[in-house]
Parts: sequence; C-alpha cells; structure tokens
Amino acid sequence: MSASFSIPSLLSVVMLTAVVHAAGDDTVRVYRRDSAIVVTATSWLSDATGAGPARSVLSREVIDRIAPLSLSATMTLFPGVFVKDYGGIGGLQLVSLRGGSSAQALVLLDGARLSSAQSGTVDMTSIPMRYIDQAEVVRGGASALYGANAITGAVNVRLRLRDDARATALVSHGAFNEWRAAAGVMMPIADDVRCGVDVDVIGTRGSFPFTTSQFGTTFEVNRQNGDARHVRALARLESGDRHSATLLVRTADRGVPGAVVQGAITQARARIVDNDLMAIIRSTLVESPSDRVWLTASARFIDQHFADPDATIIGTQGIDVRYRQRDATLSTVWQHQSRNYLTTMRLDASHADLQGASVVSRNGEMVQRRSVSMSADATMPDVYQTGLEIRAAARADVFSDVGVAVSPMLALRRSVLAGLSLRAGWSAGFRPPTFNELYYLNYGTQNLKPERSTMLDFGMVVEPWQWCSIDVSAYTSTIRELIVSVPVSPVITSAQNVGSATSQGAELVLRVRSLDGRLVGQWSHTIQFMRDATSRSGLDGTLIPYAVPELASALMQWDVGSWFASAQWTYTGYRYALPGEQYEAMLRPFAITSLQAGLRIIGQGLRAQVMAQCDNLFDVSYQVVRGYPMPGRALRLIVSMEAR
Repeated sequence: MSASFSIPSLLSVVMLTAVVHAAGDDTVRVYRRDSAIVVTATSWLSDATGAGPARSVLSREVIDRIAPLSLSATMTLFPGVFVKDYGGIGGLQLVSLRGGSSAQALVLLDGARLSSAQSGTVDMTSIPMRYIDQAEVVRGGASALYGANAITGAVNVRLRLRDDARATALVSHGAFNEWRAAAGVMMPIADDVRCGVDVDVIGTRGSFPFTTSQFGTTFEVNRQNGDARHVRALARLESGDRHSATLLVRTADRGVPGAVVQGAITQARARIVDNDLMAIIRSTLVESPSDRVWLTASARFIDQHFADPDATIIGTQGIDVRYRQRDATLSTVWQHQSRNYLTTMRLDASHADLQGASVVSRNGEMVQRRSVSMSADATMPDVYQTGLEIRAAARADVFSDVGVAVSPMLALRRSVLAGLSLRAGWSAGFRPPTFNELYYLNYGTQNLKPERSTMLDFGMVVEPWQWCSIDVSAYTSTIRELIVSVPVSPVITSAQNVGSATSQGAELVLRVRSLDGRLVGQWSHTIQFMRDATSRSGLDGTLIPYAVPELASALMQWDVGSWFASAQWTYTGYRYALPGEQYEAMLRPFAITSLQAGLRIIGQGLRAQVMAQCDNLFDVSYQVVRGYPMPGRALRLIVSMEAR
C-alpha cells in the first residue's frame, strides 16, 4: 500500500522551505552533560545536539503548562514517538520509537533503567510527574551509550527539586468520573541541600460511551471494567548537582477490560494489582576541572497480581497468578575533559530475577539474569579547528543467560556555516530476550537469540534566526533475529526468532521561541516504514503491525505570567493491527486536538492556579490499538496552590 501525500506532509514541506534557505548568525553555548557535549541556543531550541543520536527535550516549564496526567501525553510531541494506548488513563500506555516495539526503546528515570527484564516495556503511567525537570528522547541506535534495549532510542526522564521552600496541593476533576489529588513539600535543610516529598493519586471509573459493530449491527455501549486507581509517592534528597537519593513507591489497582471483538465486548472481572518500590542513588565522588567520577545505583521490587476468573482456557478456576520481580544495578563512570577531547569510561553490573507460577525453567518457578558491561565513549569537539566533531563509543555486555553483545557507534558532526551543521552516524545495538519470551508457560522459547541491529543516521540542524531552529533527520536500519509471536496451534503462540525487519524514515522538528519566551511553538513530522524482511510468504515486505507510517504534532504555548494557554494537535496515520497488511485489520488515521488555559493568582507568599483542559476537542472516535476504544471529548478542571 503506497503512502498518500497527507496534509501533515504538505505542511512540513511548506514550513521547511520557508525558513531553511536563510541561515543567519546565531550564538551557541557548549556545556557538558554526563557523557555528551551538547550545543544549544536556548533551553527551548535544544535540538542542536552534538555528534551522536538526535535528541529532543521538553523542559519543566513546557510540561507544566500542559499539566499531563501521565508522561504519555507529552511523548506524542516528540518526532518518531508513538504511544500505544490501551484505553485511556486506566489502560496500559507503551512507548514506541521509530516504528519499533516498546521493548526496543529503553526508558530511564534519572539515568536508572525502568525497562524490566520481565517484559522489556514500561507503562508510562507509572512515572511520577510532579518533580520532572525535563523529558528527553534520544532517537536512533543508542546501545553503545545506554546498553540493552536501546535499539531504536531511549527516553530519559530527569528529576530535580526546586531551590526554595514550598508546599503544593492540587485537585482536579474531569469527565468520565476521573479525579486527581496531589500534595507535596520541598525545602532546603542545609546549605545547598534540598529535600522533597510528594504524593499523587489518580482515579477513574473508566466508563465511557463508544460505538461498536457486532455481527453487522452498530450500537453504543459503555466501557466496563476500565476503572483504575494509581498512587505515586516520591521522596527525594539532593545536595547541589552532585548527590541525590530518590525513593519511588507506586501502587495501581485497575480493571483489565480487554479488547472489543466480535461476540465479546468486555472482560467483566479481570483485574491487575501492581506494587512497585524503587530506590535510586546518584553521587559524584570526584570533581575537578578536568575529571569527574560519579556512581549510580538502583534497586527495584515489583509485586504483580493478575486474576481473571472468566479465562477458563487453562482451567475452570480461571487465571490467578502472581509475579515478583527484583532488579538491582550499579554503575561507575569516569569522565575526563581536556582542551581537545572528552572521554568517558563506564562500568555497569546488574541483577534481575523473576518468580511466578507461569515461569518455566530449570530452576522451577524462578529465573534470574546477571550482567556486567564496560563501555568507552570519546568525543573530539573540534578536530584541528575545522569545525568537525567526532564521537566514537563501544560497549561490551556479558549476560549470564543470553551470551555476549558488542555495540559500537561512530558519529560525525560538521559546522558548515554559522547556524548550519550536518551530522552522520552509524551504530549497532541489541535487545536480549525478555523473561516472558524465554520462560513464560506455553509461550517462552529458551533458546532464543538476542535481537541485533544496525542503523545509519543522517541529519541537519539549521538555526536561521535566534528564535528558530530546524532539525531534520533521515535513517535506515536493520533488525536481525527478530523476536515475534508465532501461532503454533489455534490457541497458542510461541516467541521465535524469525529473521529481520528493515526500517527507513525521516523526521522534521521546527521550533520557535519569541517575545522573551512568552510564546513557544513546535511542529514535528515523521515519515517511517518498518517492514518485515523474514522471507515468509504473504508477510515479507509488508509493514510491521503498529508501525505507523506517518506521525505529526503541533504545540503552541502562550504565557504572560498571570495567564497562559496551550494548544496541542497530534496526527496518527493508518496502521495495521495484524501481520500481512490485512485490510480488515487496518486502523484509520485520526487527529486529536487538546486545549489548556489557566489563570495564576499571585499573592504574598501564596500562588494559586486554575486551569481548564479539554482533551479530544472535536470528540473524535478512534482506536490507537485495535479493539481498545478511546474516550471522547473530556473536560477537566485543575486547581492548584503553592505556598512559599
């Protein structure tokens, strides 16, 4: 099926040709951030990264104006990012980069891995929202920098407390019986030492009307068993930018409505309960003008209980299973900076284990994985004063259950003119099979090989004026030893290595900033095609399920201090729900518009804010994932107070 020239495509061409021809003078600043040199004109126009994978960043200020319930509401603003949403706030929300699976994109919180060894995925509703300093998306092969799972890129959410003492409270109520309450306190407790505690509770009945067609008859029903309650509590201690300790506690209790298919509308009694405890410590051990050594350690415990008394396929009592997962990681990084180069050496060690009744291994109901890795990353920011930046990195990982992986990367960036730079890069990556793919009852295959990938990236960054930046990227990649679910009987599927997938795409980001930052705007547009290359009859050359060929988004924010407004528009093109580009399994394109407007009231030591939101302004009826209807137009009122 050939892709049509859509309205988002036309808008991208018009905007790009309107500004790319005039590259004027601009000033940039260079600073060091972890293991990368980043060149940026302003905090908003921050797509002008150095050599290496393309990066996009949303700051705390931009996120606050959106006031999202979960991080997934901001992810759609990044190019190449598709969020698989299984039915709104009560459903699972998974992130996909550049058409890949959610397990092929690594998610980190403050540099610590959130992607689990059990499934390789992260539910974006589990990430706390209130202390986010910025959300960063790295687009492209990043295994040499971040390790396993970063085949298509990485999402890194960075936390930071405010510098002054304050107490905050927030309440909101919205359509479909949705509510939220949050409270927190932050304060300095010593010279340059800050602490904060925050609790955020979100609930919904998950009942909303949608239209379904059952055996030729179309009618409207209410979504059932989509109720949810999420509790996210976070405690954090910071000492300047050198040391931090974070404790995250999360519990979620929600119904699992299941897909709407012919002859079945709801799973009336399926439920899942998650309890999640995570601790992260970051500490700078040595810091001098030329050297820095820091340590990151994390530990996590997840207790998950799933029950569905109506799932009698494995017995008359249904399904009632419990899983306990433990993860621990330790990383030590040494960074040396001289006049001509920046080098980073990193040593990582990790342990993960999983216990559950549906786990099948030589050790019974317990499986475990240990790994150790070493990486080196070197950057020469200005080779012989030619404006050429070279970055080379390599990482070696040794896993106790799936062997050894080596991930190299080579990237170049050249400043051609003032305000114009070109970049290119080559990288190799890998993804180890998850515990589910290896050991899950009647699904896992214990001799699976890790997925391996290679990616070529090309890009151009143009800053024609101080208030405008344009980032254009193009890439091609191949993923080998692709792991997919293959039917082996009418009711059983099995995880198997089936061959390869290829991907080609292009991404455009246009950002503007005007009136001293009171007005900011962004347009992003992605064209991507991830195709089956397994030589299987009827599947070879077809699009991978849920690899969306076209994505676009627009953001406009206006803030004058006492009041502010924001508008978001996202477009998702057609996508197939089943392999082989089956027409009956093709989901139609949709576009969603959301608006926010708020008023700030500032008094002596007290600040109040009232915000009105409207999601899905035009009441579009759509599905992101086949069989999971999304809510229609939703109004929400948010009231928050802050005392200093």
